[in-house]
Amino acid sequence: MQLLKKHVTRTALVLALGTGILIGSSSSASAAYLSYKCDDGRACVYDTLGQVWNMEHCGNNPIYGRFNYAKAHGNTFRVWYQNNTWDFVSAWTERSLDGGNMVTQVDVYC
Repeated sequence: MQLLKKHVTRTALVLALGTGILIGSSSSASAAYLSYKCDDGRACVYDTLGQVWNMEHCGNNPIYGRFNYAKAHGNTFRVWYQNNTWDFVSAWTERSLDGGNMVTQVDVYC
């Protein structure tokens, strides 16, 4: 009986830890997806390698990297840099960004 009780306790602990890991990892998932173009209705930033990152949702989208171009294919957005400066991109416009400065988040206004 003691052996069964220990096994059940260990199984419950492993399941609880596994669930915590899954929940924790889903919250740290990227707020953007990589595409070959700026998709309809998306706020997009182009990294210094030429890849296009489409913001996944309205509001705060944490994203880290160096980006040198932005396109608002729908909503207005603000690109925040590591040094607390920002660039504003109006809806249906595009502009260059400070590619030498690290981007920390993109705020999409919907």
